[in-house]
Amino acid sequence: MSLLDSLPEKIGSWPRTRATEAAVEFTAEHLPAYLLNHTIRSYFYARSIAATQKLDAGTDYDDETLFLGSVLHDIGLTDEGQGPNRFEVDGAFRAARFAREHGLSDAAADLVWDAVALHTSPGIALFKQPEVALTYLGTGADIWGFGAEAVDRAVLDAAHEAFPWLDLREQLLETVAHQIDEQPSKWMPLSFVDATYRSLRPDNPFPGLDKFRAAPVVPG
Repeated sequence: MSLLDSLPEKIGSWPRTRATEAAVEFTAEHLPAYLLNHTIRSYFYARSIAATQKLDAGTDYDDETLFLGSVLHDIGLTDEGQGPNRFEVDGAFRAARFAREHGLSDAAADLVWDAVALHTSPGIALFKQPEVALTYLGTGADIWGFGAEAVDRAVLDAAHEAFPWLDLREQLLETVAHQIDEQPSKWMPLSFVDATYRSLRPDNPFPGLDKFRAAPVVPG
């Protein structure tokens, strides 16, 4: 039985396809509960934000692709999605591969890649395709409250009741920092992972903007 089989009426529906049903099983297997709940809430928030903006599933965006981008967006924080890159990029490669393995076209898999890779990229994701922008908006509304006023209050309440918070924010940030402790190549300057690491590891060894500014100019 899928954990999305019995949803509160107010939370809305989700696209039942071979790929999305497999994604629910896949994420339930690999994501800890705090991340699993976050990714599911993010999808329903994205759907609600789309409705607020008068975007229709099937016409203005592909709901299957949005679902996959949303529920897979943190797979890079797990052993299943681990790689040498910042977690968003490692997760994007794993999510796109999952999409292709479950019958999505290369174009749709590329959208999933962008949605996952850019879900922590303010000022960029919003100018991409609707599936990418909505993944970013749903994710940000959940973890930071950015734009949460665009989510229907009934959806917010129902999603949090069905899929509790579980100290998401602190656990996610600590997971990001721990990954970099274990594999420094996952750090990237002037990024979300950099900001996280500096906050949780104030004695970190990585250069900051002041050191980049002071670096010698490379002659052209």
